[in-house]
Amino acid sequence: MAKKEQPKTDSHEPVPQGDLHEGDVAHEALADKAAAAAQPSPAEEATRLRALPDADLLKLADEAARADHWLDVARRTQAELENTVRRLRRDSDDALKYANSGLAREMLPVLDNLSRALEAAAKSKDFEGLFKGVELTQKLFQDALARFGIQPIETVGATFDPAFHEALMTASRDDLENNAVAAEFERGYRLHDRVLRAAKVQVNKK
Repeated sequence: MAKKEQPKTDSHEPVPQGDLHEGDVAHEALADKAAAAAQPSPAEEATRLRALPDADLLKLADEAARADHWLDVARRTQAELENTVRRLRRDSDDALKYANSGLAREMLPVLDNLSRALEAAAKSKDFEGLFKGVELTQKLFQDALARFGIQPIETVGATFDPAFHEALMTASRDDLENNAVAAEFERGYRLHDRVLRAAKVQVNKK
């Protein structure tokens, strides 16, 4: 009776790659232990250094001194950099905190004039005088804003520009060009070349 053949196995078949097995971990641990054992002990290193010629010892001492010097330089440079960063951050915070102090200072006379106008109105029924006082205060306010680059946006008669104007309604007037601003409902302002608030307007359509 013939023997049943057993399936052949290839002893050189590669092991599937995957997670580390216990054997792999143990092998790596042994390799690390062997590498550590190969390092000389402090006593052995001291013995080796004592056996060096004086010239080599002086050279090593010089290199160690230079290394200490540059390490000290690096530490001081890092400390100075950290101090500079802290100072710049503090200066930046202060600049943001007090950025509007100049504008606020210019607004104080406007507030003073308004207070005086209200006091005068409470004591007198002179409507014309009150009107002139408020008108003067408005001009003072506009002049203060202009010194900081804040200007009103041109509206009535100008060509409608969606970058500066917000159309609320239309009109049909023969005395104005098509797409011209016919009326202003709320004044708009710009800061230099940037719109702070678009003007709300009526646009002429033919």
